[in-house]
Amino acid sequence: MPLNFLARPGVRERHLKRQYNNPLFAQTQRQFDQQRLSGARYMDEKEAAEFTDKFHILLAEVAKLKPNEGSEVLLDLKSRLDESYELCSGLSGDHTNEQQAINKLVQVIMRSISQSAQGDAEAIQNLHEEELARNTHFQLLSFPLVADLLRPRSPIAQDQLVATLLSESGEALQAAFSLFDREHQQLIYQQAEQLLQAKAKYSAQLSKAHEQLQLMAQLLASIND
Repeated sequence: MPLNFLARPGVRERHLKRQYNNPLFAQTQRQFDQQRLSGARYMDEKEAAEFTDKFHILLAEVAKLKPNEGSEVLLDLKSRLDESYELCSGLSGDHTNEQQAINKLVQVIMRSISQSAQGDAEAIQNLHEEELARNTHFQLLSFPLVADLLRPRSPIAQDQLVATLLSESGEALQAAFSLFDREHQQLIYQQAEQLLQAKAKYSAQLSKAHEQLQLMAQLLASIND
């Protein structure tokens, strides 16, 4: 009987979903039962509940900020808000509201820091560059794959990285590919070629993976241009 996956699974269930009946993964990874899926879902739901509790505590700290709060305190809170955004991007369920709240709070904090830095051209430039980098980072996190890869304890093992990338959409692959330097990208491409050659007997099932391999080649070519 086929397994049923959630529409918005958490990181553990999401990775099981990638592997399920996927010939790019080893047989022991792509075949599992409902018990294993239920265990992963339970851990994902527990993590989401813990995040909600900690997030409410963080919001309470932000609400207690004084109008003339020091930059050190503001930067610490901003860092924790950024970490919360990254974490909730990979949680089960819909956390759009939390992400929007974090984004607004970070903007408020950055405006306060920017006002304190008026007259310091170098500091203003650094804040501007940080804002651009943060916006880019948040855009990448719209892809759950990116959030999964950036987790301190990612469920995606190193030997599963290539199979995972080949199993994703083109947009998600492109976003995840940008996380790696050029040398690592080339290594991923070479390993992807080797994996698809080794899985030649499944070629009829892996047309999407071959398209992703071509996309990797295009991404590498655009870097070299």
